[in-house]
Amino acid sequence: MAIGISEFLSGLQFAEKIAYYVKKLLKQPEPETSASRFLALFNAHGVKPSQIPDVFGHGLSIADCHCAESLTKVLTSDLMEKAAQLFGINRDWLDCASDVVYEPHSFYKNSQGFDAYLKSIALESHLPLRATLYMPTSNSLFYPDDSGVLVISIPVGEVNQRTIYVHYSCVCYWHCRGYLAANLASMLRRYAIVYGSYVAAKVLEPVAQGQKLPVYDYGSQDAFRLKVKGRVSIEELISHPDKYLEGVDPETDKFGYRAAIDLWLNMADQMRTRSHAEHSRIVLKFEEALKSLA
Repeated sequence: MAIGISEFLSGLQFAEKIAYYVKKLLKQPEPETSASRFLALFNAHGVKPSQIPDVFGHGLSIADCHCAESLTKVLTSDLMEKAAQLFGINRDWLDCASDVVYEPHSFYKNSQGFDAYLKSIALESHLPLRATLYMPTSNSLFYPDDSGVLVISIPVGEVNQRTIYVHYSCVCYWHCRGYLAANLASMLRRYAIVYGSYVAAKVLEPVAQGQKLPVYDYGSQDAFRLKVKGRVSIEELISHPDKYLEGVDPETDKFGYRAAIDLWLNMADQMRTRSHAEHSRIVLKFEEALKSLA
């Protein structure tokens, strides 16, 4: 049976669509350049190309920032260094010499160092610190080793009455619960706003490695758009023994539980987030929890 003209044209259109999508699938992405990463860096913090001159300055014009090609003509090492300093990122990433955007900090067994770090990054801010603790949904290993990530956001300016934040990442060793709780308590004492979220380990891993740019969310203040699997009460994590022990490996004869609570009690002075009277009652709860494990 002869094929009609309409059937032939429909088949031709279908073949063209298939060819288009195959070509799109096989098309190699444009190679990144320092200029394209420069623009991506500002966009990740809520600053569009036409807004860069007002936010960043340093002689750049709207025409310069229109696209990577035009920016390449005026971009200098000094401009890249200043942009890296403004957003606290790895200069090698901006130079296309590394995939690591941020160098995550670690304060394992160093609560006093974390306290000093908070002071150093908050000096210029007159607004409360914001932070989100991302924790893995399971105990499966991921980089660097059963870790959570605390992302601290510092306001550094505004664009059209929208706050622009710089983000600092700290790797948290989730099984060393006492040090994490002490660091969170330190933030709450500074009237910081701290959220807690459970995230799949495979999604959290690039954040822990510092290989993910933030995604500016115009509707919220989260640094990263990560699919949340549940929420965590930071206050309860610090002050309720049962919540504090969630996810801790009990080990043989509940040694893991005893060690975690013992560490909390040894650092009790650093765990205070409420009045001294209320904190004394919380300490008593942890002491009773430790006795119940004997």
